[in-house]
Amino acid sequence: MKGQSWLRRNWLWAAGGAFLSLHLATWIMQKAMKQSVRTELQLKQKGETEE
Repeated sequence: MKGQSWLRRNWLWAAGGAFLSLHLATWIMQKAMKQSVRTELQLKQKGETEE
């Protein structure tokens, strides 16, 4: 029997792992962006009330 490469045997795991990693990274980036926008708005509002 011919030895198969790791990728041929586990392509589904590799594709699933890549998809999940990308999804998780995008979700984390989205959370970070939302938080930074929220913080920026709070700082702007603080600046307006102090003037």
